Amino acid sequence: MSNIKYLLIVLNLCCIINLHAQQIAPKARPNVLLIVADDMNWDSPECFGGKTQGLTPNIDKLAGEGMRFWHAYVNISICTPSRSVILSGQYPQNNGAEGFQRIKSETPTLPALLNKRGYLCGIVGKPLRQQELFRWSVTYRWQGTGDEGLWGRDPAVYRKFAKDFFAMAKTSKQPFFLMANSHDPHSPFGGGKATKKYQERVAASKTFTAQEVVLPPLLSELPALKESYADYCTSVRRFDDMVGAVLDELQQSGFAENTIVVFMSDHGMPFPGAKFNCYVDSLRTPLIIKWPSKIKANVIDKTHMISAIDLQPTILDMLGLSAAGTEDGRSFWPLLQGQNQADRAAIFGQFYHIHGADALPMRSVITQKGCYVFNPWSDGKRQFNRLGGAMKAMQEAEKDDPEMAKYIQHMLYRSVEEYFDLTTDPNCRKNLIAEDLSDGQKIELESLRSKLREWMVQIEDPALMAYDSKTTEALETFIQNYRDAAAKDVQALKEYEKEQGYRF
Repeated sequence: MSNIKYLLIVLNLCCIINLHAQQIAPKARPNVLLIVADDMNWDSPECFGGKTQGLTPNIDKLAGEGMRFWHAYVNISICTPSRSVILSGQYPQNNGAEGFQRIKSETPTLPALLNKRGYLCGIVGKPLRQQELFRWSVTYRWQGTGDEGLWGRDPAVYRKFAKDFFAMAKTSKQPFFLMANSHDPHSPFGGGKATKKYQERVAASKTFTAQEVVLPPLLSELPALKESYADYCTSVRRFDDMVGAVLDELQQSGFAENTIVVFMSDHGMPFPGAKFNCYVDSLRTPLIIKWPSKIKANVIDKTHMISAIDLQPTILDMLGLSAAGTEDGRSFWPLLQGQNQADRAAIFGQFYHIHGADALPMRSVITQKGCYVFNPWSDGKRQFNRLGGAMKAMQEAEKDDPEMAKYIQHMLYRSVEEYFDLTTDPNCRKNLIAEDLSDGQKIELESLRSKLREWMVQIEDPALMAYDSKTTEALETFIQNYRDAAAKDVQALKEYEKEQGYRF
């Protein structure tokens, strides 16, 4: 055989092999649908104990079809950092998004990892941008510019995107990961006509009045608070409308039986004592996970404490994929199969800053019995000024209510240490750190202090020296150094933001 004929045979064989390789279908794997509310308290849905009737029919239905975790928590109560934790499996200090920041370039994200495994990855709603790091296959980008918190409040937008996305997955024969991020119930509350071009706001399927709503235990019974909470509930209902639209399209697509559905909120509601803090209502999330034939329906786990840091490795584990090896969390897939797991009795929370200059770093550890918060910024002079619009109503009430006045004073100035006995004060309303504690409370407080320190050592927290010392000098040195570093980090983002055409 001539050399030319031999070469042609080899080339033809190579082409056949390559063609065969290209035609191999992506490995069949389960799909993933992650639905995330923006600023919704854990106890707003009726399935998690909410008392306002008719608020969340679609979420309640989903809860009856999956597994609820009664003690699930996110790790930071700001939207972008919280979602960055969820998708990276790393604490903010490690992934880089301590505030509204870009995650570190080497951070493995869930969509990027799944993209490499042949998944079609889509995102609709509140954007995370950073396409070079998250590697979304397809995104829905709002058509205007400005405050995106005012947009994406139309369930029909989510329905159309979901329908088109599922059709694309069916055509490409790829497993998919879809993240549906709502802007609701983030303020401005309520719903109705758009006031700006491209705003995409519609009325919720039900508008709630102050007479219809029942305030959660965190909030004081004040008329102005009930009015504000009623508007918040209207936004929660519009979010529930979105949940129903996306789940309906999933069912219509034929993918429902092979799709893992994860539902949660990114953190607590924008009322005093919740968002921007490290308390129970700041970090607790209504976590529901559904996987037909794999996870028993209508199951409630009230034993284990689950952290958002565990979601990325858990989802990868459920899909039969290896973790990146950089995650701070661990899989709780055994819990979803009805098993028990040790060392799930505490979660850790943080707050850093929003845009650098307002850095008021905090750390917390929460168990089912107690909550301990470390506030290195608290010096009796600095004010924590991110308490939400409802604070005005509370300040009006404090004129005739000494207890309210005391609570507001504490919320503004805090103390370096806070301790709450959750068995009697589940909403962290009374700081006991300077009170006469029972023997049981003293034991719990020391246990919490020890747990927090162990965790700070583990993550190499720069606040550790200040935590150990707690002297005025050590605390102030840490705060000033951290504020300078945070401001520089945010300033370094300016060129990136200018290039991308948006501000974090």
